[in-house]
Amino acid sequence: MDRGKYSAYNPGHCMIIQRYVLNNLLKVFVGAALVLYGVMFIVQWIRIGQVMSLEDLDVLLLALVPLAIFVLPMALIFSILMVLEKLSTESEIIAMQACGIRMRTVYAPIIAVSLVCMILHVSISMYLGPLSMQRIQERLVQKAPEKVYSFIREREFINTFSGVTLYVESVNQVARELHNVFIETQGPGRSIISAEKGTIDFSPSGILMRLSDGSVFMETGKSLRYITFEEYSFSLDADFKGELKIREADVLTQPQLAEMIRENPKPKMIKEYHNRYSFPVINLILALVGIQFGIQRPRSPRHTGIVFGLGTILGYYLVFLMADRLVKGGVLNPVAGAWTPNVIFCLIILGVFFWRRSGLGRGGA
Repeated sequence: MDRGKYSAYNPGHCMIIQRYVLNNLLKVFVGAALVLYGVMFIVQWIRIGQVMSLEDLDVLLLALVPLAIFVLPMALIFSILMVLEKLSTESEIIAMQACGIRMRTVYAPIIAVSLVCMILHVSISMYLGPLSMQRIQERLVQKAPEKVYSFIREREFINTFSGVTLYVESVNQVARELHNVFIETQGPGRSIISAEKGTIDFSPSGILMRLSDGSVFMETGKSLRYITFEEYSFSLDADFKGELKIREADVLTQPQLAEMIRENPKPKMIKEYHNRYSFPVINLILALVGIQFGIQRPRSPRHTGIVFGLGTILGYYLVFLMADRLVKGGVLNPVAGAWTPNVIFCLIILGVFFWRRSGLGRGGA
């Protein structure tokens, strides 16, 4: 048998290998993405399920669009590590090298997928995500008043309603009644209201609170008044955007965010603006991490690469938080803070790359 015939470089063989690697990579990527989306769907249901119902399933699905900026990198690193580990432990990498296949042939589909993920990440961060959040915010704020009882927590001071601090001893969600209600209003005419019972009604004109069997202690200037009542009604203005924890920047596309920065250049917003350019680069960084640590010795313990993947994601997140704190404290420039995690991890990858090719690293995987 002529060994040279099989070991020589053959573009046709390379295409077959690349399709094989890409096929395995996409299968694992889709599976990992579905698992991550399933977890995040449950988290989103817990977060906004108090306002949404099954009739609003489209809103919950729409909420998965901005979450793709987290799903894409995680699914990417896990798919790369799992595929390369499988090829290594089953000696497929050794067989490819024995046939003259260069490692760059194996790595090409990985880099291609990471570039696609990065492009998707950029488009979601700058446009698709904010547009989805705008639609979600409109629906949530529209639906929230109808389910206002969901925002009232027993035995807690609640600031959901503008200019009012509310405390409720107990809430009957079925009868839609409040028991032992205490209210403090703010402003020039400060007053403290207590009532045995109360209800909150929603109408097109707004939110109306009705109290029964209570008293009002009012302070107006230097005068004090105390009155009792059988029934007392007043309107409420609710800040549901804050209660639903929707950040201002989340609903702004990149041009809208740039316009806001021109009007009021807050460091927080400047960093958010540049995060949308810097964070998608994590897809390329994770691809390089996967290439460096994914290939294992055939007899090495399985799932070693997964540990490196989790460590990389956790490390990146910690550096990101550290940079964010430094920016908020005025220690670090917002632009530098946005790119700091990428710079640090690129330096680490370069260090590992040269270490593995040095005399010290040749004994590694």
